[in-house]
Amino acid sequence: MSPHGLAFPAYLAGLASWFVPLGIQMVLFPWLVAVVLRMDAFAVGVAQTAIMAPSLLFLPLGGSVADRGNPRRLLLRYHLIYAAPPLALAVVLLADGLSYPLLIAYALAAGSISAFAVPTRDALLPHIATDVGLPRAVALATALQFGGQLVGIACASLADRSGAVPLLVLQAALVLLGTAAVWRLPDPPPHPAAESSGFWRSVGEGLAAAAKSDQIWPVLLLNFGVGVFYVGPFMAVLPLAVRDHYHGGAADLAYANLAFWAATIIASIAFAGLARRLTLRGRLIGGAVMAGAVILGLLATLPSFPVFVALNFVWGIGAGITMTQSRTVVQIVAPATHRARLLSLFQLGLGGGGPIGAFVTGSICAVWGIQMAMLVPAIAMVLLIAAVLLRSALWSMRTVE
Repeated sequence: MSPHGLAFPAYLAGLASWFVPLGIQMVLFPWLVAVVLRMDAFAVGVAQTAIMAPSLLFLPLGGSVADRGNPRRLLLRYHLIYAAPPLALAVVLLADGLSYPLLIAYALAAGSISAFAVPTRDALLPHIATDVGLPRAVALATALQFGGQLVGIACASLADRSGAVPLLVLQAALVLLGTAAVWRLPDPPPHPAAESSGFWRSVGEGLAAAAKSDQIWPVLLLNFGVGVFYVGPFMAVLPLAVRDHYHGGAADLAYANLAFWAATIIASIAFAGLARRLTLRGRLIGGAVMAGAVILGLLATLPSFPVFVALNFVWGIGAGITMTQSRTVVQIVAPATHRARLLSLFQLGLGGGGPIGAFVTGSICAVWGIQMAMLVPAIAMVLLIAAVLLRSALWSMRTVE
């Protein structure tokens, strides 16, 4: 076990070992569906829905389990299990047995494990960030999360030349290496004894805690909108735009992803330096989310590919601001007894809203085309932002550690 002062670096190492493989998956999975199997727009939307859909059930369950158990020990188990799906898919590809149903099965398995791991890892952060400061720790962890995805996306850009099998083996190896970093984390202090309750009651307690907080509920609602109206199109429509409009492959899809995630890293690192000076986090969240709607509307015009990539970069800056500030609000305001459940609701906005958005925008794309599949969510997000600003004090919210 490492000294407490080394806990945060170990936490970041474990984070990287998870999100580099996730970055590989973000490009490799839609590439297998859209480019290798040549599935249509609706099928791509369904596949992306399958990889995010487990969040609808398992993120709240994962938060509940983490609140009741030992998050470090749970995270060790999740790392070990998460290596299995990519290894199994690599074996299938070596046997020349790739099919759409098998990719759906892979998506459901990988998505389910990830849904348990994310709130568990987030619940550990306040206990090991005492020397760093929670707002700065959140910003740095978010930056490394995006940085890991960026490295994974860069690796996956080689899929056209290397094929999928080496990348799948790399995914599994990195996740397994991450167990060493998780092992070095200190155990968090045990929670006070609480009355045992069932799953739905536990989830309901988390929802009630969110609803009672004037600071948490508008953040969670906007985050859900981001999942439906931004993550959905990003996951389901972006690969189709690259394939059908720009006639690109894995490398072009990686360029668009790299631009987005590079920008999130820049924004996250910038806000790590400013973390202790910021108080009007609600204003930052509202402005960044509104800017995202404008960018999505511009993407719907399907400009030249360099402009398309540049717009993804600007969109990523807004995403970095939104993610760091929203997560910081929840981490600071949430009580320790409900923190993992509230963080699971935060992730549910992205992971649970994402499959809804992917399915809807994939369907819109199949019927009305790529442009409408991006324009409709942009308009819907503007309406949601207006409703939240009118019904809450988000714009004047002050949150300090």
